Parts: sequence; C-alpha cells; structure tokens
Amino acid sequence: MDKKSLAKRNAIYKKVLAKITPSKKELVAEKKLFASIKKEVEGLEGKHSHLEWCGSSARNTHLHGDRDLDLFLMFDKELSEKEFEEEGLRIGKEIFHEEKWEVAYSQHPYVRGTIKGFDVEIVPGYIVKSGHEKKSAVDRTPFHNKFLLEKMKPSQRQDVRLLKQFLKGIKAYGADLKNQALPGYGVELLVLYYGDFEKTIEKIAKWGEQEIVLLKKRKRNAKEDFFTPLIIIDPVDENRNVASALSVEQFERMKLAAKKFIEDASEKFFFGETINTWPKSMIVSELAKREFLAIQADFPKNILPDLMWGQLRRYLRKAANSLEEKDFVVKRTNLWSDEKKVFFLFELNKLKLDKIKKVYGPKQTDKENVKNFLSKKRKILKKYIEEGKVILEIERKERNAQKVLEGFVVSCRDDEKEGMKNCLAKAKVLSEKDILEHYKGEFAEHLTKYLEGKEFFE
Repeated sequence: MDKKSLAKRNAIYKKVLAKITPSKKELVAEKKLFASIKKEVEGLEGKHSHLEWCGSSARNTHLHGDRDLDLFLMFDKELSEKEFEEEGLRIGKEIFHEEKWEVAYSQHPYVRGTIKGFDVEIVPGYIVKSGHEKKSAVDRTPFHNKFLLEKMKPSQRQDVRLLKQFLKGIKAYGADLKNQALPGYGVELLVLYYGDFEKTIEKIAKWGEQEIVLLKKRKRNAKEDFFTPLIIIDPVDENRNVASALSVEQFERMKLAAKKFIEDASEKFFFGETINTWPKSMIVSELAKREFLAIQADFPKNILPDLMWGQLRRYLRKAANSLEEKDFVVKRTNLWSDEKKVFFLFELNKLKLDKIKKVYGPKQTDKENVKNFLSKKRKILKKYIEEGKVILEIERKERNAQKVLEGFVVSCRDDEKEGMKNCLAKAKVLSEKDILEHYKGEFAEHLTKYLEGKEFFE
C-alpha cells in the first residue's frame, strides 16, 4: 500500500474511532453499576456462588452507546435444574427492585431489564471446569471472557471496534437470527486470529467459498462437522461454530465490502448510507416489468423474535415450493419484517400459466414404462411421439399463482408451530397492487433496496 492510501485509511480510522469509542464517563458508569449489583448479589441469601460480568463491555470492546451489562449468576453444577431456574429468577428479580424488568427465555429463563439507563441481563449459569463440560449453553460464556482477556492485546480492542462498526455499517453484524450475521464474539476472534483490523479486512477480501478460522488445534477437520461458508471454531468448545448463523448472503456481502473498501476506503462503509426510497411512480414502473406476489402476516406477540426467524424462513421456502410444484418459476424470494408486520415476497417469471401442459414421457420403445406413464389419472388432450419419446398434452387444473398461494396459506396453517399459527391467523396474499398500498416507512426502504439490486457500497 502506498503512503497516500495508508494516510487516507489512518485518517478514516481516527475519525471513526472518535465516534465509536465509549467515553471515560461511560466506562466509569458501567464499572460503578456492576460493582453495586455485585455487592448486592453477595449480600443476598441463596444457593448462588458469585456474579460474573461477561460480554463486550467487560472486555472493553463495545461501541459508544451500547449500554449493555451481561451478568452471569453462577451456581454449583450439582444444583438441580429446577432449583437452578428458581434461584436464578428469584435473585434476578430482586436485583431490579422498582426498575422495569421481564422474564426472557433462552435454554433457561432469565431476567432482563433496565437499571440506571443500562440494559441489564441476569443470566444463571453453572460452574464447570471447561466449555466442553457445559450443562447449559451459557456455561461457556465465562470461558469466552477469560480467553479473550488473556489473549487480546490492549491495542486490538480498537481494531475490534473498527471491525464491529464496519460490519454494522454494511448490516452484517449482530447475534440476532433476524440478520443471520456475525456476532460480537466472532468479530473478536477474527481480529485475534488475523492480528488487526487492516489485516482482517485484507483476509476477508480474499476468502474463498468456505473459510476456516482455527485458533486452537483440532483433531478433526472442521469441514467434516460444519457446512457453513464461515467456520470459526470456538476456542473454548471445539464442537461449536461461532459463525453458524452467518448466511451465504452475509458472507458474500462481507467479502464484497472488504474488496470495495480496499479499492476506495471511506467512512460510508462504517456508517452506511441513507436509503432514498423511490417515488411510488418509479415503483409502479419497475413492478410493471416484473411479476410479484406477497403474503402479509402479523409478527406474533409474546414470543422472543429469535425463536420466530427460523420458522419464518422455513415458511418462505415452503410457500415457494408450493408454487414450484405447480410449475411456476420462482426467480427470487425475500422476507421482511419490522417484528410487527411480516411480508413474504415472491418474484415469479409469470403469474398465470398456459392452459395446456406438455408432459415428456419415456422412449416409445420402452413398453413397460410407457404403460406406467399412460396409466396415471389425468385428462389427456393429445398424445404423440416427438424425437422417439411419448409426449402428452394435458389440461392444467391450477394456472393462477395467486390462487395457488392462497390455497397454500389456508391448507398449511394448522400444521405450523404455535408461533407461526398466531403469525398466520390473519395472513393474506397480496397482488402487486396490494403491495403498493403498503409502500411506506421501513418496508418502502426495503423494497427500494431489493429492486435496486445492489449494495450501497457498490
């Protein structure tokens, strides 16, 4: 890299870090709050052992404005699961006093809420000797904390912040299942593995179809156990892929963004760009060139969003399959939700199929298979030989894509899990005209981006 390019990048990093690094005041407030909660926990009667502060704020790799405290209430591993849950919830609730809190659910229930402006989670965990001996998924977390505090250099904390913000800017960062992105712990491991932000970006730009990040030796080849595009083996539990939720789309987005940043670095990669929604007339014009249908549903209430996103994606695939089974070509599918409304989008080659369907059979000389082919129940309009094969022309029963999708929505509603049943209770199929009626707010931004078909950094 020439001196001019290096100077340009360093100037960008300096500006970005000035915006994303927590202030001394923030850091002092976090430590003060943890100390007060820890002291209170130590004074409470119960079967707990101690409180551990984990997560990015404990390691000082978090971003400015991230006011999260992930606190783990540790118990002896011999404690029964029932007592573990009861004690975890009892002590968690006591900590919040008059502050706002709620019980949330992961593998075990835990308490989360707000204390002095901070989002605090009190999560019960078992004391085990290593991540391999975990009794619950969260038992690994204190080992994550210890590993990174021991291995990470102080200077790498700022590199982690840069990479987090870079991925945040291109919308490929986060542990939630909605975005199928890379979690903070995965970001920290990448920086630790490659050395710093600069080297990490250069490596990402050169990633192939599948990449393995291995911080410790492993007996088996990771490709034998994991099939995701990015495999980051958890250094505290070799049976876990930290990047398991990262989708192929996000993996490719990371690679493309890294290449473009190297070609022409700018702050926009870190903070994104505002999406200028197309005027409705432009949307009408663009949709006139395509064939669209959608299913509109309600995001279910009183259920953790992370528990729903997998179900929503499965439903999208099932709906697309129902169209393809009836000979419709589904060119693209897309899912959008603000966790209030849900839109399943389908772009097809055509909305109405021809009345006559041509069915290709076996060779005329293959008497047995010809007999089986002709024995199937269907209304044959024409039969003839073409290039030695038996050809039938039959009448299609279902030619309208919207009716096929409407039939699918009704027929499979009762087969879904409780969350999806609630989601689909008032589901309806939308034509292009109906879709336009919902063209506003975040959905308008999403549809604009979909129709543009490119990233802001391209």
